[in-house]
Amino acid sequence: MKMRRGRRWAYVRAKWIAILGTVGFVGVASLPGPFPAWMRIEQGVQALVFLALTWMLTRPALASFFPRLKASIPAGEANALPEAKARDASFDYLRAFVVLLVLLHHSVLAYAVMWPAQSRTFRILPAPIVDPQRWAGFDLLAIFNDTFFMALMFLLSGLFVWPSLKRKGSARFLRDRILRLGLPFAVAAGILAPVAYYPSYAVTGADPGFLAYVRAWLSLGFWPSGPAWFIWLLLVFDAVAAGLYGVRCRCTANTRTAWHLGLDRRPPAFVAVLLVVSAVVYVPMELAFGAERWLTFGPFSFQASRPLLYAAYFLAGIQIGASATGSGFLAALARRWPIWLSAGLAAFALRLAVIVTLILPVAGAHRPLPLTVQLLNDLTLVLCCGTISFAFIGLFRRFAVAHQPVFDSLSASSYGMYLVHYPIVVWLQFALFAVALGPIAKAGIVCVGAVILSWGLVVALRRVPLVAHRRIHEYTP
Repeated sequence: MKMRRGRRWAYVRAKWIAILGTVGFVGVASLPGPFPAWMRIEQGVQALVFLALTWMLTRPALASFFPRLKASIPAGEANALPEAKARDASFDYLRAFVVLLVLLHHSVLAYAVMWPAQSRTFRILPAPIVDPQRWAGFDLLAIFNDTFFMALMFLLSGLFVWPSLKRKGSARFLRDRILRLGLPFAVAAGILAPVAYYPSYAVTGADPGFLAYVRAWLSLGFWPSGPAWFIWLLLVFDAVAAGLYGVRCRCTANTRTAWHLGLDRRPPAFVAVLLVVSAVVYVPMELAFGAERWLTFGPFSFQASRPLLYAAYFLAGIQIGASATGSGFLAALARRWPIWLSAGLAAFALRLAVIVTLILPVAGAHRPLPLTVQLLNDLTLVLCCGTISFAFIGLFRRFAVAHQPVFDSLSASSYGMYLVHYPIVVWLQFALFAVALGPIAKAGIVCVGAVILSWGLVVALRRVPLVAHRRIHEYTP
């Protein structure tokens, strides 16, 4: 009755009930528990009903009957794709948010249950420090982050590649990319990575001397670069994009025409195509190499199963940024953010159900995973990757529409924080290794300390004339 009278609060309440109901029913139907099969089927049917209700309640035609009394900014300004040299709050803040997720991810890995005890031999592992204090909740956070955050980083990095290429041309674009990515990678891999991994060597009890560490480092047979792998791989993608743009300029008369794939107001179709492409390029690679294997060539390393997956998201970002209908695509994402949020949560609940009910029992028995379980695991990762990434894009395009000084500073420093945070994180974990604190307290200290120290360090470095001169104002790292 209240909705029939045009009451917006009743409409908002109904929308949230539909969203939360969808997530709740999916959770009951998929998560392990003492529920009979008939109840799971019944809950699944109700989840579909509530999902349909969510779709109906978030339709623009229905939402127009319940307008906001005070709009903070005009709708056109909120959803328009910015000019090449403009600063866009939603993308700036989303990029900074993902970098904070990276810092949080590395901060809690030392306290996750998934790792064996701290190695007594010097090896390069995803968690350089494995603390005796653990908490299973950090495994859940690590799994959530791993499903999407690096793919989203590559998508955001691709968004403004096409406008930059049109403005600068291939040669200047590639030169700027080398300055902004190549030189920082050399510093991060050549200087910061050895500093970051020294605590992993020190906790083995070996000779703590500098020369002994150098010998142990060189005996690894490769040069670990830590999180800097993202930077060199992004540079490769940028170089390929610049080369293809140069070829296009030579072969096409109208080189300034953007790509058109009918994105306007069709996010579901675009995401569906991206999910299919992601499955095609990821699943065979994962079956061939495994999910955890990394390939290394000197300082260049990458997760063997994922380079094509990341390339697909990078190309998706280029397509969104290049398309003349990209602003309509992003506006549609912002309008329907509750649907994308529900889809992301439901996909992650499904992935957790697969891990808990199918993968962990087999892994605990030290048996190889059946092919069907491997395929299901891979497909749920692909599904999470797409739905969660676009859910965050929709959320930030809807709500991160105004600049704030503190967030602007964080955004401007986010790339530098990504570069310098790893030594800070690992050394803080090393300092707390023997301290009598719980895992949540230790992880909190490491995460907050890493954010403050890396942010402050980058702000200080940006005041150095040489660093300030080399800083290129781009949306992407």
